[in-house]
Amino acid sequence: MYIQDENFGKIIDYDYIRDRIPAVYDEAFPHYNLLASSNVAAEISNNDPNGMITIGASALAYSILISAGEEEMAANLKNNIFTLGWTEEHCGSDLLSIRTQATKLNDDPEDREYHIKGKKWMINCSFHADYHVVLAKLDPTLDGPRSLSFFLVPRSSCVSWNRLDTHVLKGMVLTEFEIDGPGTLVGKAGHGLTILQQMAMPSKYQCTYMGVIMMYESVPASIDHLGRKVIFGNNPLQFSNVLRQMYDVALKASLYDFIFHRSLAFNENGWLQFHGTFLKSFLLLRINEMLSKNLLIAGSKGFVGDSPIGRDAFDSFVLPVFDGHYTINTLMSAKHIDRYLNATDKVNLEERMEMLRNELFVPRERGEIETRAKDIRKPPFFDLIDYADQFNLPIDGIDMATIIDNVKAVLTAIDDNGLSNDPDHKYKTGDLQHWVESIVAAMEFWKVTEDDNFLNAVIMQYNGFVNAYNAVIAESAFDVPFLTPLHYRPLPENIGDPVTFLKGMLELRGRFERELSPAHI
Repeated sequence: MYIQDENFGKIIDYDYIRDRIPAVYDEAFPHYNLLASSNVAAEISNNDPNGMITIGASALAYSILISAGEEEMAANLKNNIFTLGWTEEHCGSDLLSIRTQATKLNDDPEDREYHIKGKKWMINCSFHADYHVVLAKLDPTLDGPRSLSFFLVPRSSCVSWNRLDTHVLKGMVLTEFEIDGPGTLVGKAGHGLTILQQMAMPSKYQCTYMGVIMMYESVPASIDHLGRKVIFGNNPLQFSNVLRQMYDVALKASLYDFIFHRSLAFNENGWLQFHGTFLKSFLLLRINEMLSKNLLIAGSKGFVGDSPIGRDAFDSFVLPVFDGHYTINTLMSAKHIDRYLNATDKVNLEERMEMLRNELFVPRERGEIETRAKDIRKPPFFDLIDYADQFNLPIDGIDMATIIDNVKAVLTAIDDNGLSNDPDHKYKTGDLQHWVESIVAAMEFWKVTEDDNFLNAVIMQYNGFVNAYNAVIAESAFDVPFLTPLHYRPLPENIGDPVTFLKGMLELRGRFERELSPAHI
C-alpha cells in the first residue's frame, strides 16, 4: 500500500487507493451503510492509520455529494479520490471565516459553473486527488449561516501545492494549495452549512471507527509482547502491577468498542445528533489516553517501526484534536444539558437490551446521512434515573439521582457566578454530560454481556466522572462538596494464563456472533 515517491519519499500508494475505493463508495451510494463502508475501508488499508484516514477523507468528501442530493455526480465519479477542501490556515475549523471566493461565470440562473479562488490548508490527499469538494463564499464579506456553498473543483483548478511536514501520519501527503479555476456548484448556493451538518454527524462515527481499529491493533499487540517478554525470569504479566495496568487497558478497550457500536445500534431520529458529538469528543479522547497508557506499559517495543503499539498511540492524537474538534463537539453537546438531565420519557431496559443483542456489530443500512439537520436538533433523551433503577446495579455508591443532582449543583454554581456564557464552563458542562452518558453506557455494557467481570467498567466510568466533577469545583472554587471515587472490585481469583484472560476481555464481538443470522455475519 506504500510506494517510494521521488518527490515525497515513502507515502501511500494513491493509485492503489484509487483502484479500490469504489468498493467503499458502493456501500455509501445508492444505499448508505456507514458501518459497512468503514469495514471495507479498514480491509483495503489493512487497518493502517495512514490508509484508513486517506480513504476516510475521500469517502467523507464523496459523502458531501450524497448530502447535497447530487446523485448523478455520486453515481458517475466513483473511480476517483476526493478531498475535503474546507480549512484555511487563518481560521482552522471556523468555517464561517473562510476567505475562498466563488464567482459566477455568467448570468444564466440555471448554470452552475463558477470561478473559485482562494487557499486551503492542511488538506489530506490533495496533491493526488482527482476532485476537491471545496467550501467557498459567493460574498467573502458575509459570515452568516447562508454564506457558505460547496463546489466540486477538478485538480486542474489547483496550483502551488506545498506539502506540510507533520509529526504523525507520515505516509499521507497533507498540503496547502491555491485554487484558481473553474468549479461546479454542489447542492444549492448558500446551503453549504446545512449540507455540512447533514454529513458531519456520520463523519463523527467514521472518525471514531478509526480510533476503535487502532485500539484493536495495539492492545492485543501489547498483551502478546508482555506475555512473551522475560524480566527477572518471568514475563511481565506475572507481575501484579503490570497485570493490573493491562487489565485496565483491556477493560477500557472492550467498553469503548461497545460504546461505539452501541451508538450505531440505537441510532434513530435525533440520536445521531448527541452521540455523534459524544463519540468524536469524549470517546476519542478516552481512546487516545488509553493508547498512550498502552504504549507506556509495553515499553520500548512500542518504538519499533513495525509495531502498531507506538504508531497508533501517536497517530490517534489526530482524530480528536485536529483544529480542536473535541472542544467544538463538547460545546455542541452542552447545548442539550437541560433537556438531557430533566427528560421524563420512559424507556424499557429489556427492550433496549434486546435491541443491542440484535444490532451490535451488524452492518445495516440505517440512512444516517439521509436524516435532515432540522429533524435531529432535539435528540430523544429519556429519564436516566428511572432507567438506571431498572438495572438493579450490585454496586454500592452509584446512584443516578445523586449523580444528576450533583451535576445540577455545579450548573447552579456556574449560573450563580455569572459563568453561563463562558466558553470554558460550557465545555466543562458538556464534558460532565458525556461522563454521565458513559456511566449509562457502562451499565448497559455489563447488562448485555451478563458478565460481572465487567462491573468494574461501571466503577471506572463513575470514577472518571468524579475526577472531572471535582476538577470543575477545584478550578472554579465553587462552594460545592467534592465526591469520593469508589474501589474497584477485585480481579477474579483464578485468572490462569494472563494472555488468555486479557484477550478474552477483548472478544466482545464473539459474544454476539452466535446470535446473528447468516445474513448478518
